[in-house]
Amino acid sequence: MILIWFVLAAMTLVTAVLLALPLFNTRKFKNEAQFALEVYRDQLQELNRDTLAGLIAPDQAKQAQVEIERRILALTEGPQWRPARLPSHGMLVVAAVVLPLLGFGLYLLVGRPDLPGQPFASSAQATALPPAIVALQDAVAAKPNDSAAWVALANAYADADLARDAATAFGKAVALGATSADTLAAYGRALLVANDGEMSEPARAAFRRALAAEPSHPMARFFLALGRAQDGDLEGALSDWMALEADSPADAPWRATLEEHIARASQRLGRAGPDTGIAGPSAAGPSAAGPSADDIAAAEAMSPEERQEFVNDMVGRLAERLAAEPDDLDGWLRLGRAYQVLGRGEDARNAFAKAAALAPARLDIQLDYADAIIAGRTDLDRYLPPEFIETVARIRTLDPENPLGLYYGGLVARLAGNRAEAQRLWQKVLDRLPADSPQRTMLQREFDSLLPAAN
Repeated sequence: MILIWFVLAAMTLVTAVLLALPLFNTRKFKNEAQFALEVYRDQLQELNRDTLAGLIAPDQAKQAQVEIERRILALTEGPQWRPARLPSHGMLVVAAVVLPLLGFGLYLLVGRPDLPGQPFASSAQATALPPAIVALQDAVAAKPNDSAAWVALANAYADADLARDAATAFGKAVALGATSADTLAAYGRALLVANDGEMSEPARAAFRRALAAEPSHPMARFFLALGRAQDGDLEGALSDWMALEADSPADAPWRATLEEHIARASQRLGRAGPDTGIAGPSAAGPSAAGPSADDIAAAEAMSPEERQEFVNDMVGRLAERLAAEPDDLDGWLRLGRAYQVLGRGEDARNAFAKAAALAPARLDIQLDYADAIIAGRTDLDRYLPPEFIETVARIRTLDPENPLGLYYGGLVARLAGNRAEAQRLWQKVLDRLPADSPQRTMLQREFDSLLPAAN
């Protein structure tokens, strides 16, 4: 026991010296802008990793990049450097002697040398955390063998962009028996993001375990295909992505990201964009039936710019045909999806509006139209287009219990100031989502924002 007091005394003395030495160095310079610049650079790198992993839509990534670059430019407006001021002798005494002694005395009062140390290894510990994460950390500390608590903490870390901490927490949860397909896939994604978007063997193993638990799991299939692309097997990746697209519902939230990867892979392989929705059985003639073998052969010999122009021309021909045949429902749907792949949001909304008007009783089409109306918007808590509100009313009439319709209905109720109705609708969605679902965590955060602020 005496030995520990000698160790503590030595540590206190060393700490005092280390605190004092920098204070006497007048040659140091301070640059507050430099620290901010490093933070912004890290944010840009994180943004690039999330975009590569398909976690952020390209238009949202572009908006975020512009904002970060604006802040970087703003740093040049202030003074760059200023010399550090030499502190007063009283401050030196306080920093070098009094503070360590006070800390030592406080430890004598409340210290617990019998408890194991807690390493400062996690990036989450190095940042100010939201109260929700702190509460989840406390829950895990109270019940370290509770796999559900670890899953909840991991999802919270992931939502806060703390990928390494999320991967660690998911790993704990999996080790404790949380081996649902959703948890394993989320674990793999956290490992992927923590590794700068590069597929590692642990991430690949997590995704494969997710598929073993649920062979059709969309997230696992998507990222395993991404791993094939990174390994150089772009043909295999494209085949896997197209199979996933064929199995995905029209209102699946991942369709837009999936179609973007399909279009990008097709372009790199010299193809005209598989399943862009241009060809189909309702086409009424040779020009509407899609690219011929000669068209494809010609496209393979084109430069990327020429191929893009070729695809745009095909979409243009479909649009011209629909102008002459405006009652072709399937044609409008294919055109809308083609515009989505090309990133032409407004044109996609107009095409889906035509389809929705032709089939007001088709729930899937109304959902497609509603999604197209708000795609890319970041102000849904402040504004909803009138056509979106009208479409949501139709969706709620067609199927009052449709989960996506319930969510959209909650958006409308929130904007109208009817928080109770928004909570009622969103609670129905939460009740249907798995406890460890990332979608549940995201919706829970929106639900909690409706609760009255604590006094």
